[in-house]
Amino acid sequence: MSEPKYQTQPEFILREIGDEAVLVPVGAVGELENSIINFNETYSFIWKQFEEPHTISEAIENARREYEAPEGVIEEQVKGAVDELIKRGVLKAV
Repeated sequence: MSEPKYQTQPEFILREIGDEAVLVPVGAVGELENSIINFNETYSFIWKQFEEPHTISEAIENARREYEAPEGVIEEQVKGAVDELIKRGVLKAV
């Protein structure tokens, strides 16, 4: 069984202004939610990994190339962020 791929929901757009990043709902979702989600650098990086369909393992490998961290930290952060983004409805399985 292959690992599932995930992708960002098209109803949300990442906007970066200086060092700040926010996820903005657009279209019908924007009318319902009328709020933005603040992202830190980690979440911005993870969001960008899933603008095209990728597996969590692929995102972890890309994060390892980009960041240095003790063994297991990157995996934990990526998996935790993906779980939260799925719960918020901004990331979906494809």
